[in-house]
Amino acid sequence: MNGSDADGGNAREGGTRNGGARGGSGGSAGTGGADHAGEPAVGDPVIRPAVDEAGGVPAAAAVSLNGADRADRPDRVSSVLVAVGPGPHSGATVDVAREIAAATDAWLELFHVVPSDAALADAGPDEDASGTVVDAGDADDTDYAAAGERLLDAAEDRLGGFDRADRWLVEDRTAAGAIVEQSAYYDLVVVGAPTTGTVGRFVFGSTTDTVIGDAEVPVVVVEADGSRALDPA
Repeated sequence: MNGSDADGGNAREGGTRNGGARGGSGGSAGTGGADHAGEPAVGDPVIRPAVDEAGGVPAAAAVSLNGADRADRPDRVSSVLVAVGPGPHSGATVDVAREIAAATDAWLELFHVVPSDAALADAGPDEDASGTVVDAGDADDTDYAAAGERLLDAAEDRLGGFDRADRWLVEDRTAAGAIVEQSAYYDLVVVGAPTTGTVGRFVFGSTTDTVIGDAEVPVVVVEADGSRALDPA
């Protein structure tokens, strides 16, 4: 169950992905890799210890593990799907996912969802269905894909020296649906805590609750300390 295998079955129509070629499972230059104190013995559960350790990153105010019993292999995490969005918890979400991957020698998939035509049609006249940071007042001319790529750029920058990561931009009717559908191909999903307001509704509004309830693997929810959102400059 590895979302980045060539035959993993997660190539969706309308999505684009890129990233470095797969390498070995050596440690990250930014986080120290697998040399973590108290590393579990072979066969011991690794998910909860890794999540507990990741909860200590400075940007995170709270980190919770949901659906731990869904893990097919509690003693292994080889791939992590990270929901990347514009909300206030976005930076902390990437930080926590990086720490989990460093502790488990896993690969990260930075995953951003932009709205399909159907999603935009469902939005009200004063709403932005994208959950993507765009200029107000130009909804008809908005390049959601370009804005999404900027968010993914910011997420990659935030990873620092961590090099076991890919990125994937997907078009879908809902972010929750895309994340839940792809969850089957990963060992863990990391999302930001729910946010309110128009911006972020598509990615982090009811999406978080839906992913917690419907994902096929454990879900880590990250709440930020309020000061470290991604900057998609």
